[in-house]
Amino acid sequence: MIGDEGFKAAVEIAKTTSKVIDAGEKGARYLAETFAEAVNALAGAAADSAKGFRMRNRASVAIKTQRHLQGLGLDINLLRIEDRAAVPLIESLSVESDDGLQEMWASYIANAADPHQSTIGITRIITDAIGKLEPEDKTVLDRLFLLDLAELRNTSLRLSSSDFHISEEALNFSLSRFVALGLFSRDNSGSVGFAAEKSHEMPCNVEIYTSIGWFQALPLLLMFKQSVTRVS
Repeated sequence: MIGDEGFKAAVEIAKTTSKVIDAGEKGARYLAETFAEAVNALAGAAADSAKGFRMRNRASVAIKTQRHLQGLGLDINLLRIEDRAAVPLIESLSVESDDGLQEMWASYIANAADPHQSTIGITRIITDAIGKLEPEDKTVLDRLFLLDLAELRNTSLRLSSSDFHISEEALNFSLSRFVALGLFSRDNSGSVGFAAEKSHEMPCNVEIYTSIGWFQALPLLLMFKQSVTRVS
């Protein structure tokens, strides 16, 4: 739920959201209008309705995005998103009520607006991955994102369940979801792509060992981190 502070922020966003973002960019306009509709309808949305649920989630992400943009010293009118990316983005974040994952959505959108990060944008593969995360997955990702995944290593950085502040059962569920999303492979499966020589240095050279096997980080994990974490 959004408290008094959130409602105050919503009021301010409602004053400007419908006007911001270059109207010449169709997808960007769609995003602005969708957020504006959510913020303006927030107070009157029926608490138990599916529409009200989606409206509250959109408004909450809009408020968080505004804060991220302010932290980056940016204005939301810098954001440009094509329809093919904007539509699935809005559909996915509209059904996310977890505060932590909403923060991830907000950071993702804000990073995409940063003109200094030209390689980071709204892509369907990252949107799809965030949309399929469970709240407990963020704890695992937060720990992984403390690592320098871009560092070239010829020796794997090995982690175990004791490196994560969750039960091993929960870790196994999260890692299994990450395999399905293409962030990890399991037990050197074919999805790794190749078996590197010992002297070969590569990014995302991270392995996690649990009771059900070992998991190898894949390059998409680095792209994911760059897309959803605060850019300094």
